[in-house]
Amino acid sequence: MNMKKFIVMVCLGAFIGIPAFSEEENRMDFTHDSIDLETGAVYSEAETRMDLSFYASTRGEMQVNFVPQWTFPFLQGNHPMTSDNNITFRLDVSLNPIWAGLTGDTILTVFPFLNFRLGTMVGTGWNYTLFGRAPLVGLGMNRKTSIHDPITSEVVGNGLDGVVWDVHAGAMLQFDLAVFFPGDWNHIVMQYYNQIDYLSYSKAQGDAFWYYLNDEGINQNAFRYKFEFFIGYMMPIFIDLVGFQLEGIIPFYNIEAGTSVRDRGYSFTNAFIANFKMNNQWSIMTIVPIVNSFIDPDKNGYEREWIFGGVHLIANWQIK
Repeated sequence: MNMKKFIVMVCLGAFIGIPAFSEEENRMDFTHDSIDLETGAVYSEAETRMDLSFYASTRGEMQVNFVPQWTFPFLQGNHPMTSDNNITFRLDVSLNPIWAGLTGDTILTVFPFLNFRLGTMVGTGWNYTLFGRAPLVGLGMNRKTSIHDPITSEVVGNGLDGVVWDVHAGAMLQFDLAVFFPGDWNHIVMQYYNQIDYLSYSKAQGDAFWYYLNDEGINQNAFRYKFEFFIGYMMPIFIDLVGFQLEGIIPFYNIEAGTSVRDRGYSFTNAFIANFKMNNQWSIMTIVPIVNSFIDPDKNGYEREWIFGGVHLIANWQIK
């Protein structure tokens, strides 16, 4: 499983999605109020949260993310369905051995079960060979002239050669059984997220293919559809979350005649997740993904099989 798809999936759950079900974490405590001395009006200030996460996997992948976010009351009403409405501004600074990126999102919660997201990402990468054997491609053009002839395949690009950017918009539905049947052991939770984005590499022209975060090199400048479905169980113990997530990414490529979108850049991932809460600031999430990966593009075209994606760990420190 390449780092790009996995990190996107995990960051969404670790910092925005999964904590939204927790009654204590999701109920923003706007206690830092300021008072207008002339009118006596009370204004709530932003609720600030900052996270620092460390990601590693048995596949040798590593990444550090710094995620500050600020939440304000927004369009709140007196009805229980709108009393906690808010808007969140979130940044995500990511760094790994072949990539550096910045993502910004605005997340609008209009009901307890629904929020909307609008954001953008920009980043750049570089290439090197690990231990003189394993080439790692952070970013570059794919000059593969034949999918059946690996000799004609090459990566064209130097370090920091252009930027990758996207704009994305999405919506999330979420559910917690404990809302209807209160109790610490009644948190059966679900999330369903849909997103449309446009992903582009500044050096790519037309239908050219390019590499991104050490993937298979079949990216094109194109719109993509992404979905994530998560179902889990939250508990008031050391292992405070277990669950299953299905993620899919389907690009709308301008591909050559006779090859369907289904055969090219799509990806599906099944992931089994468990989160261990060390204390109020530290947690460790474990993820075991099963990925539909290419068998061997040079010999089997775009035929795929389900493979074990290794064991992935995220240690998260909630700084504030």
